[in-house]
Amino acid sequence: MRVVLGAILSWASFISAVNGADFDEYGGWKDVRGESTGRFHIESIKGRDLLVTPDGHGFVALGVNHLGVVRSHGSHEPDIFADEYQSDWDQFSKTVLDQYADWELNTVDDSVAALRTIRPYLAAQNFVRTAKYYGKPAENNPYEFPDVFDPAVQQRLEKNVAEFCKQHRENKHLIAYYWTDTPTWDIHKTRRFRDTDWVSEIRGLPKESKGRIRYASFLKRRYANNLARFNRAYELEIENFAQLGTIDLQQLDLNRYEIDRDDQAFLGVIARTYYGIVGPAMRQNDPHHMVFGEKYLLGDIPRQVLLAALPHVDAIAIQPGDGYIPIYTPGDTFPAAEIEAIHRLAKKPIFICDHQISFATDRYPQAIWPFYQRASEQEAAAATEQFLLEAFQRPYILGYMRCQYIDRYSIRRNAIKLGLVRDDGTPYQHLVDATRRANRSVLNLVHDAVSNAGKPAQE
Repeated sequence: MRVVLGAILSWASFISAVNGADFDEYGGWKDVRGESTGRFHIESIKGRDLLVTPDGHGFVALGVNHLGVVRSHGSHEPDIFADEYQSDWDQFSKTVLDQYADWELNTVDDSVAALRTIRPYLAAQNFVRTAKYYGKPAENNPYEFPDVFDPAVQQRLEKNVAEFCKQHRENKHLIAYYWTDTPTWDIHKTRRFRDTDWVSEIRGLPKESKGRIRYASFLKRRYANNLARFNRAYELEIENFAQLGTIDLQQLDLNRYEIDRDDQAFLGVIARTYYGIVGPAMRQNDPHHMVFGEKYLLGDIPRQVLLAALPHVDAIAIQPGDGYIPIYTPGDTFPAAEIEAIHRLAKKPIFICDHQISFATDRYPQAIWPFYQRASEQEAAAATEQFLLEAFQRPYILGYMRCQYIDRYSIRRNAIKLGLVRDDGTPYQHLVDATRRANRSVLNLVHDAVSNAGKPAQE
């Protein structure tokens, strides 16, 4: 009961912040009217793409990811979940709700069950193990580029989608589904990072595997069954295209123009096949809720991959910045040109699904986002505020989720993943103050642009 009471009070606290607007039970503005469909959806209101609550009111999602890691402390970090909250999710949720009310936040991730029944949230599931943070094959948590042409893999994916949807489809607080987090699609960047890529993994599958057979048929069609032209391009001497399903292809010169061009095209085949499995499976298992698709790193969204995803998603989820290799788009300033280019191509709204600007602390000189790291909390706070203000000047930005809630040290990365609060639960005050100001400005900006618009109220 105390959590539900906190939820009611926290919406009331928003009223003074957003030009006197009143809110529905999901946090939507009652004077910004769209269709009442019983589910979150997207509408264009006065030229702005806007989330609309199940009750039919405009809503901007502002939240924090990874709330549940409060329980996962390191050996040198205090166990505040046990010591302060007595390992009780309701007690922790009450604190989060109070902080959300103070910091002008309204959206959670799916990591705390007690919160996703009373706050709008986004549900995420890695259907394939292509996320950037998976380790090497010999490590405990290895990456995998599966053979999506194999019926057994396809059945597994469909089953996983069904189980995922079953967990969330009856929850009206669900905004949308995400798929794999930080997928490594870009061939050249993935090779630099992993010494392999999805195309190379398919090419290296066992003889006569489904993926190898599909790759051979792709090349046969691409070269119009002209074996001489293919052999010249690949510096091979095969006697028929069927041999591509059996011979060792690991020694190909991947720097050759023709091979690189073909690899890029086959990457699109992989993407269309993969998305063509999980996309329809999601619509079948939950036809009512939105899908935002994979949580792409900005700079790792090849054109052919994005085009393959478009029939299956309602918006594009983007993470600006990267902490692994310094060849991705910087995330410490709003990457206007890059995001604008994605929007022009996709013609769909953009959701900034995971982002932060890191900074050095006395205890942790390096964060897990070391590239373009700011020198101090004050600098990062100012940059975060500016980022949000610039982002929401764009009428196609639906929301913003910060990464993450509480500091957690990564042994594997030998760096800190910074939160809004330290590992003892005390806030980073400059960062919190900047977040509050930015969120208030964003809510006022959007509300002023769209209020008193749309369809008549539906009571």
